[in-house]
Amino acid sequence: MMISIDDLQFGYGRHLLYQGFAARVEQPGIYGLFGRNGSGKSTLLKLLCGLLTPWSGRIEVLGRNPRERAADLLAAIYIVPEEFHLPNLTCAQLAATQGVFYPRFSTDLLSEYLAHFEVPQTERFESMSLGQKKKAAIAFALATGTPLLLMDEPTNGLDIVGRAQFRKLLQRPEHAHRAVLISTHQAHDLESILSHIWFIDQGRLALSARMDDLARLLSMGVAHDEEAARAQAEGALLYQERIGHQLAYVALRGDGAPGEPAPSGSAVQLELLYKALSLNRDTVLQALAPLHDAPAHGEEHA
Repeated sequence: MMISIDDLQFGYGRHLLYQGFAARVEQPGIYGLFGRNGSGKSTLLKLLCGLLTPWSGRIEVLGRNPRERAADLLAAIYIVPEEFHLPNLTCAQLAATQGVFYPRFSTDLLSEYLAHFEVPQTERFESMSLGQKKKAAIAFALATGTPLLLMDEPTNGLDIVGRAQFRKLLQRPEHAHRAVLISTHQAHDLESILSHIWFIDQGRLALSARMDDLARLLSMGVAHDEEAARAQAEGALLYQERIGHQLAYVALRGDGAPGEPAPSGSAVQLELLYKALSLNRDTVLQALAPLHDAPAHGEEHA
């Protein structure tokens, strides 16, 4: 078990953020963590790496309590926060002083990633742009080789090319052994590489699903009107919104069944699904109820 969370309670001051939160990660993959502002996405990442202490409940990461901050566990986790500070060093100096804490750290891979991102390896961080610093931080995180990688809004500060470079690096085979949890609002940036999504709402994990299961159960697209959307979707409309003179929609497929492959050409549009979950939560979750009875594929549903 890579991550196990049971009956988590946590908040700030008198504000209860998590109540009865439960989740599992049993196998490697790229998990997208979604939720509205203030839902606790960044907080969850900090709880997982032991930077915060739960009020109650149980968190286990790689079989250990992260709050104990054991050296061997810390060497197996790396977090890239949304806001970070880099010492005024070069990338090579950072690797020499910090890479030693991670047994799987690869200087060769770091050099490859920096070259891929077009980040100068001999320049000090002080003279780099925000985007270059973000790329350097991501390159270092990927080079650690930790089984668990936590990333908070990693594509913030990256331009269109940088975001494409980030996606390409995450899909390299050397990361296949890792569980990568990415908290993000940039759904469109990551929908092509995510294997799973988590949607946090009202202190609980409202939805935990594999992307291929969602593609099998849901139809998404754009139509001229509601009648055309129903005809295209061949199932009940769960959410719709006007985009100019057209109608974007999320619908339940009429032929989806647990265990069947996703129809050819189907795709999950995460930004549209995120809106549907945020604005029509109960209807969408009820439609996705079959996921709770389907094989877990290495993860339990909340």
